[in-house]
Formats: sequence, structure tokens, C-alpha cells
Amino acid sequence: MMIRTYTAFADIPHDVRSQLSHPHEADFFRSLDWFELLFETSLKATHAPRIYVALAADGGVRCSLYCGVTTDSARTLVSLTNFYSLSYLPGFAQGERDPAALRELVQHIAAERPAWKALRLSTLIDEAPESGWLVEGLEASGFRTERFFQYENWYANVAGQTFEDYFAQRPSQLRNTVTRKQKKLEKTHRTEIRIARSDPAEAAAVVRDFIAVYESSWKQPEPFPDFIPTLAARCAALGILRLGALYVDGQAAAAQLWITAGRRTIIYKLAYDEKFGPLGVGSILSRELFRVAIDEDRVEEIDYGVGSDAYKKDWMTAVRHIRGIEAFNASTAAGFVLAAWARTKSAVKKWRGEAKPAGAPT
Repeated sequence: MMIRTYTAFADIPHDVRSQLSHPHEADFFRSLDWFELLFETSLKATHAPRIYVALAADGGVRCSLYCGVTTDSARTLVSLTNFYSLSYLPGFAQGERDPAALRELVQHIAAERPAWKALRLSTLIDEAPESGWLVEGLEASGFRTERFFQYENWYANVAGQTFEDYFAQRPSQLRNTVTRKQKKLEKTHRTEIRIARSDPAEAAAVVRDFIAVYESSWKQPEPFPDFIPTLAARCAALGILRLGALYVDGQAAAAQLWITAGRRTIIYKLAYDEKFGPLGVGSILSRELFRVAIDEDRVEEIDYGVGSDAYKKDWMTAVRHIRGIEAFNASTAAGFVLAAWARTKSAVKKWRGEAKPAGAPT
């Protein structure tokens, strides 16, 4: 097996690019499409990419890991992630998870010279076996690792259900409130729900309404204005966009961006105009998008992204944990100091009884 390192997305050959892209990589958030658009819209000013790809003798991709180096942290390798990231895991050929390929890729990183003093990987799904494989590979290569808690990830397994089945299992207060508010809204106002999927013109139009709603919501303005339009356009081109907007008397009142790839849909971003909040527009739109996901797209899992918001628990049924990994190369002077610092902090937190240790600073 050969390991290739690319320091620019443009350097990735066409045959490798196609294997790394969706739908060859079924999980959109492990695909080249996701990392490239994330880099171009929000990381380009602060990160230099280092993309590691393990290739079989016939040129087939076995494993990939998207990393980078930040402008303020020399010889620390980081995951290509930021606050837009929901998860981060290595990619595998056609979903065939191969721990041996990942182990060899990690060994390659550990053997690079000049040596990395540390690795910092964020937003890994703790329950995914790949997270354990990364830790095992790093420790086998001489790194000392620390995991730190970041978020909860609420989700629901809906395989084999109809929307009617699913909705009947939600808390009675949620069901009654959404049903009552929808009836009242439709009786007192002219309402419409639009869902953009693959048509680029429709996606662009609904994105504009999404942004207008977002800017009228309680949420902070997007720090990178090109990110959402670029994400929506890319997902529309791939046929995985589910961008919904609810209109009240012709004005966009609520909007949600869902991404449906394979048998899974992710509720990526949502907002509602605060002046329409009492009408329950957000929950009404959610109900319709849940129906589309379950009855039309026939997904097996609905993922509510990161965060422990109380409302997510009404719609979801289970929780995963998102953690980060910090790995310190004790064979370097800087890595040795960082490892000692991390162990000290971890010991202090355990002594204090803190349940969610944070990573050591670099």
C-alpha cells in the first residue's frame, strides 16, 4: 500500500478525487466534497491542507484522512474541522472500514520528518470504531493520547417506521402543540412549505430565504457568508439537499437545511424569524421535513447534529458523544512537555471529580 500526501486540493488526481467524492464516499461528511468546500469557504486563511490517502497497488483508495497545519501552530497536525463540523472520521473505500489501512496511514504520519510534536483531531464520534482505531494507531506509533469531551449528538433510528408510527411515539405535549398550532396557522394565514432538492435555481432561491430568516432569528450572523450558499449548491448538485422553508402570507418565517445521503439524514441548520415564533413555525416545518425523510426518502437514521438542546430530545431517541483527541509525540522535546502537561491536567481534573476533561493547550 502507498501513502500519498497532498498539500492542495487541486493536486489530487482525477481518479483519486472521484473515489474520495460522494457518492463513492457515501458519508458526505467524510467526502472530498465536504472538506474542500469547508476549506475554501472558512479555513483557507488559517490552514494549509495535508490530505493523506492510502492507495492499494491498483490505485484504489483504501483510507483517507483530511488534516492541516494552522498558521499559528508549527509542527502540530490538526483535523480540517471548525464550528461548521458535525463529525470527523477517516474515510474508507466504498465504506469498507479497514483498520489495517488506517494503522498504516497513522504510522506514515508518525514517521514524517521533521516530526510532528502533536496531533489535534476534533469532533470524532466516540462510539465509532474508527475513533478507537485512531487512538490505537497513534499510541502504537509512540504518541501519548488524551481524549476530551466536546458535544452530545442526538439521533433517532427510524428504520422500518412510517412517519405516522414515528410521530405517535413523540411526547404527547410535542404532538398536541404542533398539531394545534398547525391547524391554527393554516386557518388564520396563507401558508406554504417549499423544499429545494436538486434544482440549482430553486436551491439558490430558497437559500436566499434561509439567509433572510437566519438574519431575523436569535442566532449570530454567519462569520463566513459564502459557506451556506456553497454548501447548499454542492448538496443540490449531488441530489442530497433538503432545504425547507415555511412561508406565512408570502414571507419566509422558518427555514431548515437537511442533508440526506445514503440511508441517513442530518438536520444541519435551522432558524425561524422571531416575530413568527409564537405561531410555532419551526416545529411545523420540522414535522414536514421529518415526514419527507421517513416516508419519501425512507432513511434509517435522523441525526440532529451536535448540542444538547432540550427540544432535540423530544424528536430524538438516543445520544452519541463527540470527543476530540490530542496526541503528543514524546520523542520530541515539545511533545514530551505537552504530554506531561496533559497528564497533569487530567490527574487534577480526576482528583476534582470533573466528568468532562478538556484537552491540554498547545
